Amino acid sequence: MKATKKIRLLTGLLLVLLSLYLLAFVPALAARRSDLLLRAQTASFAGQSVFAQSNLKLTVPASAQTGDGRWTDTMKLFHCGDNFPHQGPGQLSILYNFGAFDDGRSGFYDPEAATFNAHYGVYAISQTKNPFGYRNGVPDGDAITGLVAFDQLELVLASLGCPPSQRYFDAQITAIKSGPMMAGFSDWIQIDATILTNAPLYQAQGFQPGTIQYGPPPPDYPGPDFPVVPMLGRLYLRYDKTRQLTVIYFVIAKDAELIEETSANYLKPIKWRMVKSQNKAGADGISGSTKIVFQRLSP
Repeated sequence: MKATKKIRLLTGLLLVLLSLYLLAFVPALAARRSDLLLRAQTASFAGQSVFAQSNLKLTVPASAQTGDGRWTDTMKLFHCGDNFPHQGPGQLSILYNFGAFDDGRSGFYDPEAATFNAHYGVYAISQTKNPFGYRNGVPDGDAITGLVAFDQLELVLASLGCPPSQRYFDAQITAIKSGPMMAGFSDWIQIDATILTNAPLYQAQGFQPGTIQYGPPPPDYPGPDFPVVPMLGRLYLRYDKTRQLTVIYFVIAKDAELIEETSANYLKPIKWRMVKSQNKAGADGISGSTKIVFQRLSP
């Protein structure tokens, strides 16, 4: 091999290695890194999600559509399979979003940001024996809040290294009422709750899988690891008899204002569309603006 060709190959290899290093470790590229890896994770669940198996295509707004800028630009997909609290055969998929990146990390970490410790999205639960989230035809508060607790404790907090003994979640339902007309259906049930749970603030010691998704925690955080903070939650619950599917829209945030805005601008506008095949639906059964597996990311 000629010397000039060897030099070109070595130069190309060094550039590739440098690019991989920058993408993996430079804080300024955390948003890009998160987006690329979560897209890869979504692709890894192609055809497995409850959405795809039910031939249900959802169009869910994200900041790319609304121009809001507080949330990231795309929705993320995680398929739990049967690994969630339920009775009888069942499958769970989660479509979700979190705070946009600023200064190398998501607003998820920033107590001053509206999106601190916040998520919104859709749970889809396929459970044919008994509809998930209902008991004797009425909403089952324990099952519903248990699902949210599982997401927060076993997926989100576990991925950030919060010890099991320190994880905390307590939800008190404050209102259950008929929900608004959404996606052409009038049988939604709206559930509001107050929540006490851990915040994602901690003094970093070593790598945690969740930092792939949210970026690293603030390097100068001086307080206790994973303090318990007050939050608010809103769910919209519906059982679709045709698909034998429970669908739950959700938003968790620290302020009522963001709960209302997210409900109005991101959850109520979600569009449902049946598709004839997964090929037409897309591999994940999701469109719109659509954890590689790390703990919401997996327990």
